[in-house]
Amino acid sequence: MKENILRMRELRKCREKNINKLTKLLRLLVKTEWSIISSASEKEDNISKLAAKSISEASSCIQTAISQMISTETNHKIKEESLKKADKAEATIRSLKKVFVNKK
Repeated sequence: MKENILRMRELRKCREKNINKLTKLLRLLVKTEWSIISSASEKEDNISKLAAKSISEASSCIQTAISQMISTETNHKIKEESLKKADKAEATIRSLKKVFVNKK
């Protein structure tokens, strides 16, 4: 039980650090995007506008990553159980493939 609590605390600390790093990166991307858009608007540069759109999409992906890190549970036993189920399913599929191949 103590191991689980320690593991959860360790994961939470690690995720908080990663969230902070991603937040800094997101701020930098947004700042860069605005800089590119403002210069592109002044000079009517369509390529720079496309580049800013790409930066915007990257920012969206980083926001998604931050959301996932915030909303994901820290309990790893659930993940272990789902991995075991997936392994069983894969083993079943492999055995069915072998049966199917042997019948041909």
